[in-house]
Amino acid sequence: MDGNRRWAKKLGNLALAGHAQGGENVEQILELCLTRAIPYVSMWALSKENIEKRSPLEIEGIFTLFRKRVPLLVPKLQKAGIRFEWIGNPTSLPDDIREILENARKETESCKKMTFILAIAYSGQDEIVRGIQKCLSLGIDPDSLDEQTFLTYIDSGKYPPPDVIVRTGGDIRHSGYFLYQSAYSEYFFTDILWPDFSERDLDEAIMSFEGTKRNFGK
Repeated sequence: MDGNRRWAKKLGNLALAGHAQGGENVEQILELCLTRAIPYVSMWALSKENIEKRSPLEIEGIFTLFRKRVPLLVPKLQKAGIRFEWIGNPTSLPDDIREILENARKETESCKKMTFILAIAYSGQDEIVRGIQKCLSLGIDPDSLDEQTFLTYIDSGKYPPPDVIVRTGGDIRHSGYFLYQSAYSEYFFTDILWPDFSERDLDEAIMSFEGTKRNFGK
């Protein structure tokens, strides 16, 4: 979901105003995805590298938005039947943010219509490294591992591989999102900044995906 800061700068606002508007758009796009019967929707809100490299003031402002928005989002998800999940490196997050995310997960675990996966403090490389560390700490026999069994040890492994990955903001790169699971994902890149990403843009991405022939390595 790229482009929050550029959206704010374009309007002469602080970066946090862009992040706030981007948060508003998360709810709108989730509602649209639900009406289109999309079973899994993931959104990359904050990378591990963002937390490490952006200014502490900006990161704390983003965390403050999470503190305010996620608890308010939970009853909306419950009403809509959307289960909340999250992936990312928990050691990169403040304790209270982890608690808020875990509470949202627990309070929506019975919802069945759609699963919303929030990626926060997430990095595709970090996810794989932590998966390897977990295997080592458990004493897993290397010969017992293959492409499928390794999924058990990574954050995104319990979810289906992404069919299509949409990147807003104009950059044409994947940046490691769902890195282990995206070998056969389709990509849709758009110059639209995330706060401006609309129903029309979502449908364009869906139509682009539906128009592709997927061979899955065959």
